[in-house]
Amino acid sequence: MVRHTREVIEYRGETYFAGAQDQGRIWIVQIPGEAYANDEGFEQREEIRRKLVPISELDAWYRDEMTAKWRGRPFVVHPNRDGTMGADYVGPSQVWAEDNGLDGDPYNGYHKVLDPAELEDVQVNRIDYLARWKEKNPG
Repeated sequence: MVRHTREVIEYRGETYFAGAQDQGRIWIVQIPGEAYANDEGFEQREEIRRKLVPISELDAWYRDEMTAKWRGRPFVVHPNRDGTMGADYVGPSQVWAEDNGLDGDPYNGYHKVLDPAELEDVQVNRIDYLARWKEKNPG
């Protein structure tokens, strides 16, 4: 199951959220509620603690996207803090979405909160940003 729904960085054995890039460097942001062994060099900015590090020193940089089917139809899903799953319908049928109680409209999409036990064919696709960066920045 996917734990984080945004870009994640692994740096020196610990996991952070990814921030903005700056000329071969990237901001790593401590994840609220996580305990970190190394706090050296981090600065407090409003409600976050961050540090600018060279991209070449990252262990990993990725984003996980989870898809699943509910009642046989495709959704992009993400975990909610209460144990439910947020689900965005990616199928073509407005009639099906409305008949199955999804919230939304054909312009902004259809959404529903689901019990994870109701999901079928759950798959995780990892987008590897570090591999892409290394391809563009060899050496």
